[in-house]
Amino acid sequence: MATVSSHHALSSLAGATRQGHTRADLLKVVGINPQLASRPDARINDNQMTALVQLIWERLGDEFMGFTETPCKRGAFSFMLHAVRRCHDLREALRMGMRFYNLFTDDIRTELTEADDRATITIRFRRPELDDQHFYQDFWMVIWHRLASWLCGIPIPLIETAFAQSRPPHAAELMTMFPGEHRFEATANQLVFAPAYLDSPLIRDKAEVDEFLVRSPYNLLTIPGHDRSLKTRVAGLVTTSPAGSLEFPPLREVARRLHMSQQTLHRRLRDEDSSYQKIKDGIRRDLALNLLIQEQRPVYAVAEAVGFADARSFTRAFKHWTGMTPREYCRFL
Repeated sequence: MATVSSHHALSSLAGATRQGHTRADLLKVVGINPQLASRPDARINDNQMTALVQLIWERLGDEFMGFTETPCKRGAFSFMLHAVRRCHDLREALRMGMRFYNLFTDDIRTELTEADDRATITIRFRRPELDDQHFYQDFWMVIWHRLASWLCGIPIPLIETAFAQSRPPHAAELMTMFPGEHRFEATANQLVFAPAYLDSPLIRDKAEVDEFLVRSPYNLLTIPGHDRSLKTRVAGLVTTSPAGSLEFPPLREVARRLHMSQQTLHRRLRDEDSSYQKIKDGIRRDLALNLLIQEQRPVYAVAEAVGFADARSFTRAFKHWTGMTPREYCRFL
C-alpha cells in the first residue's frame, strides 16, 4: 500500500478551511486522527487520501477543491474523460482535454507544446496565492501526467518537472511523485517528456473509464510514473524470504548488482536526497503501516514480516519513523 506525506493531506484542506470547514472535522470523517496528521513525519495511506479528496469535492461542490477563484462543478472531469477517450492518440486527447478546461475557466491555463525532442505541458494558475502550499498545483500536474500514462497504458517517463515554487522541505516527496530532473522557482509549472509518447494510441474503453471515475482520484494517486531513479532500482533489489519477511542485501551486493562502487552508490543516492538506509526505512515503514492498520496484525508478526529480529527492535525503529510506538500509533486511529 502506498502512503503520502502528512504535508499533502493537510495542505489539501486549505481551500475547504478558507470556506469555513474545520480541518479536524474533515480528517475525522475519513478516519485520519488530526493529532497524528499534524506530526511532520506522519504518513497517510492512499485509501484515506482518496476519501479525503472525495469528501472535499462533495462538501465544496468544487473539483478544484477551493484553490481557484471560481469553482469547478462536479462532473467536469468525468465529462472531459469520456470525451477524450474517443480520441485517436494521446496528442489529440491531451489537446482536447486542455481545450475543454481552458474554455470554461480562466483560473488554470494548461497547454501542450512540442519543440525538437521535448513535449511540454505548461500550467499557470491565475491566482497562485490561493494555493500558497502548492497542493493543487502539484495535484494538477499529477492528474495530467498519470492520466496520460493510464489512457495509453504506458508509464510515461518525465525528463524534467519545473515548479513555480522554491525548493520545499518535502522535496524528496516530490521526487517520488515526479521522477526525473527537478527545477524550482520556474516561471510556470511544467512537465517535460519525449514527444514520441504523443503518438501512442488510447486503449481504454467506456467500462474502464467508468471504473476509473468511480475510484477517482485513487488511480491518480497510485498509478506510478516511469521512475528511472537509482533509489527505485535499489528498492527493486529487496527480496522476500520463504517465510514471507523482507530481506535486504548488503550494500556491497547492491553496488555489485548495479555495476558501481559503494562510493559511487552513496554519492548518487545522496544526489537524490536518499540513502540505502532511507530506502530500507521507507519500505519497512509503508509495509508495517499496512500490516498494522489494514490487516491488523500483532506487533510481533509485523516485526518479523518487515525483517526485524524481534518486536523490541522493530518498536524502536517504528518510533524513530513515526515518533510513536506501534501501539500508540494504532490508538490514534
